[in-house]
Amino acid sequence: MIIMRIIGGLGNQLFQYAVGKAASIHQNVPLKLDIFDYDTYLLHSGFRLDQFSIEFQIASEAEVKLLKGGSGFLGKMTRKLGLKKTYVREVQNNIFQESVFNSGQLYLDGYWQNERYFKDIRDLILLDLKLKKDLSSLCLKLMQAIRANQSVGIHVRRGDYLSHPDIGLLELSYYVRAVKYINNQIQTPTFYIFSDDIDWCRTNLAFIENSVFVDQTENEIDDFQLMQECDHNIIANSSFSWWAAWLNKNPNKIVIAPKKWMARRRPGCKWALDDWIEF
Repeated sequence: MIIMRIIGGLGNQLFQYAVGKAASIHQNVPLKLDIFDYDTYLLHSGFRLDQFSIEFQIASEAEVKLLKGGSGFLGKMTRKLGLKKTYVREVQNNIFQESVFNSGQLYLDGYWQNERYFKDIRDLILLDLKLKKDLSSLCLKLMQAIRANQSVGIHVRRGDYLSHPDIGLLELSYYVRAVKYINNQIQTPTFYIFSDDIDWCRTNLAFIENSVFVDQTENEIDDFQLMQECDHNIIANSSFSWWAAWLNKNPNKIVIAPKKWMARRRPGCKWALDDWIEF
């Protein structure tokens, strides 16, 4: 049994699920999810993997304790000292860690933001991440427009990033350069702008011609699905738009990603895929 701790917003949950599934397939054991942290987690929209066609099992408290260890002082010290061999904590975000695949009895704790873990099971992930429910009529209408244009999805992440010292906001110059590049490559593109701060975008991205500010969707799931339908993507330093671009099925897509993903970039970290363009 592989148990994956699920925490964070939608993008983080998708990385965790994909890595857990890859490990469970590699070891031919069941995958179970530890979602107990969402009892007290107040950020984002809570547990969201239930919006997709994923057939998942929730780990029991007893199963979590078996592989992770207890929640008291002794359990924490055992994990910290590396004495609990079934507990694997991510050493450094974005860096591939072979120990994820070392055993069929593991509790995995981390964000695991590296495609290398699950690249070989892309087709299975695509099947799992089909929505359970249909989009609203408004979203379906917008999707038709997106499919009818040379569409470019732009994601601007602000919200919690305004006060997050480890990540930080992208500079406006990133979007200026990315839009200029697209305009030089694509004839008459239409830019669809998605954000958790659409008012800021209206003010600061007004220079983008032929743009649509997407402001009438019901939730982030709607935005996520629509971003995947765009022909091309300009993503933020966000796992949310990383996944939208990764799930984009256009074989000729252009994906532009920020070279500086974190406020303090560690050596060896690279979120963009090799065929994506970094600015």
